[in-house]
Amino acid sequence: MRHDWSWKAATKCFAVGVLVFGLTVGLAPVVGAIPIADVDGIWQNAVGGVNVFINNATDPRTIRWGNASPPTSGYTWSPTLTPFNAPTDGTAFRLGTFNHLNFVIPAGTAITSVDLNFHMEFDSTSIDGVFTFNHNETANPAPDEVTITSPFLNTQFNFEGTLYNFSLLGFVPDIPGGGEPVTNFITEEGQENPAGLYGAITVVPEPATMLLLGSGLIGLAGFARRRFKK
Repeated sequence: MRHDWSWKAATKCFAVGVLVFGLTVGLAPVVGAIPIADVDGIWQNAVGGVNVFINNATDPRTIRWGNASPPTSGYTWSPTLTPFNAPTDGTAFRLGTFNHLNFVIPAGTAITSVDLNFHMEFDSTSIDGVFTFNHNETANPAPDEVTITSPFLNTQFNFEGTLYNFSLLGFVPDIPGGGEPVTNFITEEGQENPAGLYGAITVVPEPATMLLLGSGLIGLAGFARRRFKK
C-alpha cells in the first residue's frame, strides 16, 4: 500500500526527530572529572567499649578496644592519596582504605558504634559529614559484622558553576574482583579485613532539561496517537 505523506506531516516528523535528538543530548551525562584536593576523616564519638583508644594524629587513623594490650580489636582508616581526579559520570572511586581487626577480646568490651568525621575538599568548595560505623561483636567463633550508615546520598555541591551529587556507596573488599560496593561486611575471628571505601559523583540534571523532557515526551505521545488514528 502506498502512503502519501503531506509536507505538513513530514515537517512534524522532522521536528519530532530533532526534539528526540535534543533530549538525548541534553540528558546525556557530563563526562569529565573533578580534581579532589584532599580527603580526610577522623574517628570520634565511640559508643560503648572498654579500653577504647583513638589516635587521629597519624595515618592511618586508628581506634582500638577490648584488651589493654595487643592483640586488640579495632578499625583503621587511611584516606586515598591526593590530589586525584574523580569521575562525574557515577563511576565509583576510592575514598580510602578501611581495615577491620577482629581478635579475641573479653566479652562486653567491644564498641557498638563510632563515627568517621569525613572531609573531602575540591579547589573551591568542600563536603563535610559523618559516616557512622555500627559494630556487631558476636560470640566467638562467629565472625563480627561492620555496617556503615550515612546521610550521604545525593548530597549536592557546586563546582565551577555546575551542581553535582555526591553519594557514599560503601565497602569493596580488597580481594581479586572485589565486587560491587556494599554497606556491611564480616570479618572472621583472628583476621584483618581491609576494604576500600567508595563514593560516586553525578551531575544534577537542570530543571529546564527535565521540563523539556516531560514536554517533549507528552508531545511525542500526542503526535504518535494522532498518526495512529489516521
